[in-house]
Amino acid sequence: MVNVEAVKRDFPILENRDVVYLDNAATTLTPEPVIASLMNYYRNLGASVHRGIYRLADETTEKFESSRNRVADFIGADSPREIIFTKNCTEGLNILAYSLHLWSEKKGKILVTEMDHHSNILPWRFMVDGSDRFQLDYVSVTEEGKLDLDDFGSKLTSDTVAVAFPAISNVVGAINPVKKMAKMAHEKDALVVVDGAQWLPHRPFDVSEFEVDFLTFSAHKMLGPTGLGVLYGKEELLRRMPPPFGGGEMVLEVTRREVKWQEPPQKFEPGTPPIAQILCFESALDYLDDLGVGEVKKHVDSLAGKALKELSKLPYVEIYGPTEGEPRGGLVSFNVEGVHPHDLASALDSLENVAIRAGLHCAQPLHEIMGLNSSARVSFYVYNDPEDVDRLIDGVRGAKKILGGENVG
Repeated sequence: MVNVEAVKRDFPILENRDVVYLDNAATTLTPEPVIASLMNYYRNLGASVHRGIYRLADETTEKFESSRNRVADFIGADSPREIIFTKNCTEGLNILAYSLHLWSEKKGKILVTEMDHHSNILPWRFMVDGSDRFQLDYVSVTEEGKLDLDDFGSKLTSDTVAVAFPAISNVVGAINPVKKMAKMAHEKDALVVVDGAQWLPHRPFDVSEFEVDFLTFSAHKMLGPTGLGVLYGKEELLRRMPPPFGGGEMVLEVTRREVKWQEPPQKFEPGTPPIAQILCFESALDYLDDLGVGEVKKHVDSLAGKALKELSKLPYVEIYGPTEGEPRGGLVSFNVEGVHPHDLASALDSLENVAIRAGLHCAQPLHEIMGLNSSARVSFYVYNDPEDVDRLIDGVRGAKKILGGENVG
């Protein structure tokens, strides 16, 4: 299992502040090896990549492409040419939505789900608005926040162009059957786009095993830097896709009348990339591999299970999503009777130095389906331990007593 005491020593924030950080589904903290790698670029490299004809640029480019190779290995991609660096998961999904409507010979439905993050709804909305070739449809979600697979099967037809869905819901933690859904989609000749933002931080994901066409995820949710995401795509598909942005480095030739693009991934990475962030992301993946992603999964699942169990004992707490004994990602969303989630988050911070997320979590359609205006969310990672869950529970009891009455359980 994860040695939390040793891990915590790698995180300067936890050394410098008394905080129980339970907002990991939004952004994780950064360990010292990743910070050191980031600073190494600015202290010892500093050059741009792919362009300079001198040793410093060559060394920087070598490390840059080494990080791309590392990402490809981490997700089981066939080639580093299938790895595109983006600003975040959101940009990857926007690239796909923009490009698909230009190169797809098929026309029909784009399927998303009612549990999707806004970043996997809005790009497709932009794509279909005003289009006479594409329509957007939503796979239903039950009142408990789980994906309705029967509805998915019924809406998945021969005119479905692509299906886009989260591997794990960022609100209720429901784990979707990615492999099964991909197989069903491919039987209808539909492309499969998976939002892996909540899966990749603490679960192994092999793109060939899950048979997805595209995968997006963000570095900042898995110990890496902000401002960096990854778009994986099968190479034969990336070769067909036009780039959504224009700029330097992405072209072989530009004349006043003609443009010839670079091969993937360069044709999707115009301009100077976030070099320092890309270089240090390799250190983040090394850190996760040293811990063992399988062990990280066990650790996170254990903490989420404990939180689920302890919160369930409080009669004034309503929990959303899979119940105890059902598969769930490393987060729990809930509400406290008589206490607004924003007030709860503020009280937890004041009473126990517990940091949680409160609001709609960029998933308003799902909240509407569940009849909620907002919710509180706790999410766990490698530096959390059972005592953090205990402080959460103490804080919830204290917040209820102060803000919602004396019935604290």
